[in-house]
Amino acid sequence: MPENKSVLIGGKPIPIDLNDLRVAGVQALSTVDGPVHFDFAYRDVRVAGRYNESGGNTAVLKVVADLGPMPFTAESPHARTTLAQIVDHANALLGPILKVVQGRILLGSEVAIAAPASATQLVTAFARVLIPAVPYLDLVSLVVRPPLAAARPGESALRPQWRRAAGPR
Repeated sequence: MPENKSVLIGGKPIPIDLNDLRVAGVQALSTVDGPVHFDFAYRDVRVAGRYNESGGNTAVLKVVADLGPMPFTAESPHARTTLAQIVDHANALLGPILKVVQGRILLGSEVAIAAPASATQLVTAFARVLIPAVPYLDLVSLVVRPPLAAARPGESALRPQWRRAAGPR
């Protein structure tokens, strides 16, 4: 028998057994065409998930997060090179998890999980993708401001210390 887990809100447990939760009625979604989409903010980055049952007892959770812009070489060659090295290192250690697409640094992965998924399985799947990537999220955020971080209107996402110094006038 699985151990009962409860949710704490304000330090007080509420009577919900996480093992019995199903995401958005996943049991009923077996009859609905199409995937189920989720999104949330993590470290000032929007993380999106797409849960899709592939038939039978398996499902795939696709996780994508936009970490911010890849600066142009003219904007800051050093920042661009540094971010490329962070992407390369993350991919060498974690597999192909980071890539640059249309000028944006994206985190992306797919996780196979048993269907129908419980809330615990989904949170675990997201954690399996995000936790190993945390050091790289932190490194990227040293160079470019995360997309959901507070900023003044018109402010560049590139951190000031990484901007190309103004040449002589």
